[in-house]
Amino acid sequence: MRLFYIVSLSVALWGMAPLSAQGRALSVDDRVRIQCAQERMRMLVDWFDVNKTDEQKRETLSEQCSKDGKAREFQPPTWFRDELERMEANKVVSTKKEDGSYVTNSEADLWKQAFANIGSFLLRADSSLDPSQPVDLEHLSYGFVNDRIWLVRALDLLNKDLVRNDKLVTMKDSMDGRGRAMLATLELINSEIFSTIEAFSNPISKREDKYRQSVTAVVVLSNNLFKEFRSEPIQMGVPKAELYKTTALDTLVTSIMLLFGAFLAGLAAFLLLESRRDTILRLSGEYRQKSLVWAEDFNRQFVTLDIKYIVLGTVGVFGLFGLLLGWTTGGFFGVFLFLVMLGVGAVLSVRMPMAVLDALKKSRGRKINAQLMDSLILLSNSLRAGMDIVQGFEMVSKDMLPPIADEFGLVVKNYKLGTPFEKALDGLTDRVDSRLLSYVVKAIIIQRQVGGNLTVIFARLVENIREESKLEDKLQAMTAQQKLQGIVVSVMPFVMMFVMFIFNPQQMLSFYTSSLGLGVLLFCIIWIGIGLKVLKKMGEVRV
Repeated sequence: MRLFYIVSLSVALWGMAPLSAQGRALSVDDRVRIQCAQERMRMLVDWFDVNKTDEQKRETLSEQCSKDGKAREFQPPTWFRDELERMEANKVVSTKKEDGSYVTNSEADLWKQAFANIGSFLLRADSSLDPSQPVDLEHLSYGFVNDRIWLVRALDLLNKDLVRNDKLVTMKDSMDGRGRAMLATLELINSEIFSTIEAFSNPISKREDKYRQSVTAVVVLSNNLFKEFRSEPIQMGVPKAELYKTTALDTLVTSIMLLFGAFLAGLAAFLLLESRRDTILRLSGEYRQKSLVWAEDFNRQFVTLDIKYIVLGTVGVFGLFGLLLGWTTGGFFGVFLFLVMLGVGAVLSVRMPMAVLDALKKSRGRKINAQLMDSLILLSNSLRAGMDIVQGFEMVSKDMLPPIADEFGLVVKNYKLGTPFEKALDGLTDRVDSRLLSYVVKAIIIQRQVGGNLTVIFARLVENIREESKLEDKLQAMTAQQKLQGIVVSVMPFVMMFVMFIFNPQQMLSFYTSSLGLGVLLFCIIWIGIGLKVLKKMGEVRV
């Protein structure tokens, strides 16, 4: 696209108003400077030719190009021999020739092509100044465009980073680090060549000045390019160890400052807590009462669990995750992330016992629902055999498996200890989160108060439970696809992230350990959670 844009724009410029006598806009001194810059570009092209010997690469700069008026002899720098071998060994691109064969260009070939294109441009500009030759505007503009196209092609390839034998090769570091500065100069030359082409479409009053300024700029930049090649690269000096040496006094002062800062931070926290002492004591007392209630609720679910393990475990998990994020991020932002995750864990730990209790009650209720129909059949058979309802509950507690055996056995124990049977049944509905079990309990209580055939009631309840179970299974089958889609959609981003991590672990690790990557990951997790919640609500069917 870039080459097409250049060609299209340049072809459009050819058809503009002619550049009358633009070549004569440059003076004789300008032509000398153009020729000198052209000689320097020719030297660079010859030096990058691997087929020439060191003796053949000795070049002489004419007297008119020297400041002291004397001819000067140049030869490639001593460091260039080994560097040229390395650049020649670095094969970059294969080009198809007119006969259909392919030729492979090396890094040295690309640099040589760039210098040759600049030299060709300078040669055309110099020939346009020759008073013995007519100026062919079409031929001149076409040549400028062609030189720029090939220069852009070489620059595009020189700016690319390649992978060779699992190692990153960047041609910007060519010639012992001189390549970056030379590439910047080549980009400026490319812009000035384009300005030269644009001169053909400028108004007549500005045409000659534009052409002269652009060509002169290319000349100056070409001379700078030659100087950059022959200059010494900037050496990064090794810092002296004495400047960074830490003395015992420095260590002592640092330790004292850290201790003093920690003391001030602790004092500020103590004063803040002391100012809110009454509120903290009141909240801690309320939470202690809640803890006792939660502990009792867990015992009623036949689970012995200390609440502090849930609270401290939640804080510990979030603190460990925050420590991992802070360590990978580093710096002040890493400490900030650790404190944020620790605060989130502290807030969630207060609500975690209730969430665990609710999940435990729902899980236990589902298990009891699965056993309820068999238990009702057993109760109905015991009543037909002449037993009362209490004996039927005792039979269920002995013949069935937990958790329904434990619940029915607890009802019998409470009754034998003196609790009214109706009150013991109310305790059963409080402990178990089961809508079907609550129907059974209400039927039993109503029958004991107003009378009735409990066997027939149990038979109808069994039939209702069987039909409701079929309906629930049908609803589960109808909403299974939607639930599966929600799971797949929520899991696929993390699967793709894992796959990308396998193919490019270094880049993925550097991104997701940065502040931006962590923010993106947290943002995605939040919105995936919201999406799952919406899909869950859409899939719920109440009967």
